[in-house]
Amino acid sequence: MEVRIYGGLWEIGGNKVLLRGEGSIFLDFGMSFSGEEAYFQHPYMKPSSLEDYEKVGLLPPLEEMKVDATFISHAHLDHYGYADLLDSPVYMGEAASRIVNLNVLLRRGKWRSEVNSFSTGSVLDVKGFKVVPVHVDHSVPGSYGFIVECCGKVVAYTGDMRMHGPRHDLTKDFLDKLASEEVDLLIMEATKLSPENDPESSLVKLLENRIWYKMRRPPKRVNFEVSDEGEVKERVISIGERAKGLLIVETSQTDVDRIRTIFQASKRLNRTLIMDERIALFTKELGDLVEGLPSTGEYLLWKRKRLEGGKEVKVSSREVKAVKQLVDDVEDRLGEEGVIWGDRRDEVVKEQSNFLILTNNATRLLYELPREGVALTFVMSRSEPYNEESALGMDRLINWLILFDVGKYYRVHVSGHMPPQDYHKVIEMANPKAVLPIHSEHPDLLEDFIPPKHLDRIILPSREPFILNLQ
Repeated sequence: MEVRIYGGLWEIGGNKVLLRGEGSIFLDFGMSFSGEEAYFQHPYMKPSSLEDYEKVGLLPPLEEMKVDATFISHAHLDHYGYADLLDSPVYMGEAASRIVNLNVLLRRGKWRSEVNSFSTGSVLDVKGFKVVPVHVDHSVPGSYGFIVECCGKVVAYTGDMRMHGPRHDLTKDFLDKLASEEVDLLIMEATKLSPENDPESSLVKLLENRIWYKMRRPPKRVNFEVSDEGEVKERVISIGERAKGLLIVETSQTDVDRIRTIFQASKRLNRTLIMDERIALFTKELGDLVEGLPSTGEYLLWKRKRLEGGKEVKVSSREVKAVKQLVDDVEDRLGEEGVIWGDRRDEVVKEQSNFLILTNNATRLLYELPREGVALTFVMSRSEPYNEESALGMDRLINWLILFDVGKYYRVHVSGHMPPQDYHKVIEMANPKAVLPIHSEHPDLLEDFIPPKHLDRIILPSREPFILNLQ
């Protein structure tokens, strides 16, 4: 079996692992945020063809994209973002399928290929490959690792995973399965390998320094790096108990563990939960798969601002059907007062200490929020790794916080990825003949976090494409 890596080498994300035997398959087909930022500027200059992507190295050679199938580990753009460019069948978990299809719908895009779902216990046979998906815990539901057998060799691919999340038992299932296999090559995520072990902190410090010299008054960032969701909840509650006005928390719309945590915190704080429409859409879509998420009627809906004829409307004529249905469902349960739009935003400000707003885009929310009379407490609570695109968004967010006279804001964070101290546990349980670190800007640092007895197993990847033949 031949292994070719076309993304995720010396960078976080953009994973594209090509396996070739009798046929060929991809494990993940993700977007490279750094590559997109380096060559394109959306929406003003964006790729218009597959050739545009290939020309700058964001896609493999077009002839190598003609595979028999692609298997997506989880629903983060850096793992599936280019999969809709493929013509071959795409496979992913049920929850991931719902998330990805909703994202594609909201972008008004469509799949070129057939999308299929799998679950733990599935065995997928594709042109000489036997692919076994096994669930893992990550900051998005429906995350999987893969065990692939072909040509008498076994390749294991972790996707993204952690051992400290609410469903750490899922990751243990995957590692137990690896322990029962004779793994020739382990392709392991190593996101948290970093000289300072927190790339987000470094990026934010650079932004704050730049804003300090430009405006002389950036808000101070109070950082709480915690170990699990229970600590996130208690920290948010502690912050909320001190908040005298409106409490806003930003997280990802797909991080259902964090959404559930903030929902629980809002009840402890006796604050009515308001969710923006993106958070609410994904919560509704995944509610039957994930326990403990707020159901329709347990939150108010913050409707994104839409204009027609120069006036704001609750639901625009261009709104996708899923958003229209969401508005109808909330109003069926709570009446028209359940949807926050127009003058209702002023009413929220008048009673601001009664509310906690959960949003996936605080910059946009602050743009829509009336500025007069707001006493704002802001919490950043995302579990994805930071990248250049996130940094640009953070720059704008800090400017808006300054506009609202926010003197300090909070970051309450538990990672969606393993700390480096856990990497040796994965290697010892999987006991592979070779380990290839991926999804990392600093794979060369892996040797500093594993026992000397494992050092001869590490394959340090060269720049892509990296080609390895398993004999």
